[in-house]
Amino acid sequence: MATQDHPHSGHSADHGIPLLPPEVRDANIGLVVKTGLGLLIFLVGCIGVAKFQYEYEVSRQPAAVSGPFSQEQRLPPEPRLQAYPAKDLTTFRETQSHVAATYGWVDKQAGLARVPVEKALEMVLKTGLPVRSAETEKAALAAALKAEAAAAAKSAAEAKK
Repeated sequence: MATQDHPHSGHSADHGIPLLPPEVRDANIGLVVKTGLGLLIFLVGCIGVAKFQYEYEVSRQPAAVSGPFSQEQRLPPEPRLQAYPAKDLTTFRETQSHVAATYGWVDKQAGLARVPVEKALEMVLKTGLPVRSAETEKAALAAALKAEAAAAAKSAAEAKK
């Protein structure tokens, strides 16, 4: 049986592949432009709805609420960081040097005075450090042992409860 090749039959005689008419264009430009414009209008509409929703939610917030992003200037809780640590350290050292090098009152009512460190060293070298006598040493040791025994008895009583 012989096959006949008809120009309008839609089949090729040799391979059985359908013959289609050639494409006129690759894409419909009008449809692509209309789709792009539709997407643009949709996006602008979404942005408008989001802006409206945002403005509505902001208008419902109480005015006195301050959040982490507010512009209110308030001090952080203690301890605060130093703004100028080098300057603060220099000032502190100068103050301590002045206190260590001058005379002054620690507690005027109790009669406690401050003397310069150099003068205090001279005084200690001349007079020596106070030393406890054997009797005062024994009395201090007895008082310490008595206090320790009382603390141990109190701990044992609390542990039994």
